[in-house]
Amino acid sequence: MFKIAIILGSTRSQANGRALLNHLKLIIDQLPTHSPIHYQFLDLANYQLPFFDEPEPPMANPHRELPANQQQWLTDMASADGYIILTPEYNHAMPAGLKNAFDFLAFEGARKPAKIISYSDNMRGGQFGAAALVPVLQRLGIVVLPKPTPIGNVPQTLQSNGHFIDNAPLSKRYDHTLHQALTEITYYTTVLTTTPFPTD
Repeated sequence: MFKIAIILGSTRSQANGRALLNHLKLIIDQLPTHSPIHYQFLDLANYQLPFFDEPEPPMANPHRELPANQQQWLTDMASADGYIILTPEYNHAMPAGLKNAFDFLAFEGARKPAKIISYSDNMRGGQFGAAALVPVLQRLGIVVLPKPTPIGNVPQTLQSNGHFIDNAPLSKRYDHTLHQALTEITYYTTVLTTTPFPTD
């Protein structure tokens, strides 16, 4: 069975992305798939990661010993075969908490695919947050899928529990766009896991 981690990239208690994460939980079983896939939902706030302050870079420190909550983040990332990353846009970049979480990683995500879904409370869909995240993921060796998926007007479309607000005008667009994103990451995760890039 392949595992795809769906990561909420905001640690704000009132994050709009939490409604989006809950919506994905509701629709995930509707996804047609020819491969056995397990989806794991990761909320960064639950890890309570401090700001990165280790004496050595993770890639240069193979013998790290970390507190349980920090090690759990690395373990969850290492155990996944692919990722969906939900990111808002803060001042034309990803949130500090999301960048900080990736600063803890070394090779846990190397050669695994990631689909970026950006979101916002307006029609722009957090596109600059997605753009800023791409080079961070690439530095970690993560295979970023070519086209991020922007999701706009989240508070006007979703209730906090993930259900659509009655008569939300973007509900059909959400259905199409998010199913397409899920299908895409499922495909690439299956391909790259069953036929991995050869290593030396």
